[in-house]
Amino acid sequence: MGAVAKSPFGHRFDQAAPVRNDKGVIIRDFSRLGRTGFKGAGTTEWLTTKVRILPDRPNRAVASADSALIARLGKEEYLILDQKVAGREFCSDLEAAWNADSAQGATRIGYPLPRADSHSWLYLEGNSVAQMMSKICGVDLRDGKFEPGEVAQTVVARIGAVLIRQMDKGSYGIHMLTDFASADYLWDVLEDACAEFGGGFAGTGRT
Repeated sequence: MGAVAKSPFGHRFDQAAPVRNDKGVIIRDFSRLGRTGFKGAGTTEWLTTKVRILPDRPNRAVASADSALIARLGKEEYLILDQKVAGREFCSDLEAAWNADSAQGATRIGYPLPRADSHSWLYLEGNSVAQMMSKICGVDLRDGKFEPGEVAQTVVARIGAVLIRQMDKGSYGIHMLTDFASADYLWDVLEDACAEFGGGFAGTGRT
């Protein structure tokens, strides 16, 4: 069984400033949703037996038929995020499948990189996200420069981060994953950066 997804931000929501503009920048905490990773020789071949579609190159993401978001970080490295589906935890299922195959002596199946207890997951949405992020990140995240499904492994406010442009064609959205240890610092930076847009933190993950 995989690690139980948890959030390092829970204690901060009682102190969060009210959001004045719900179309500018809204930040939601998805850290209680499942997430995991796999890496190493044979990972791509193994994953093709478990999911219907994988990104065709590094720094791309696809949405699986199981409503998970699968990001390819390297030739043989993947980050997988649960998009909430009632009664189904896609990441836990994949981790269980890897454990079963490993126990049966399978080789060249890579190895798991659990993320649920090491990486926070925020979702930033709104018309001003790219402009706000330009203050704290060197990657140009504007439409036309950072398209749906693109992945950036970069630095946000001196913190290593993985950014994934949401696949939906609706409002602009970015998934941001960073390490737990930087959570309080990241909260303060993001709260300050989005203040001029009337935005802020607005609750936890999808229901």
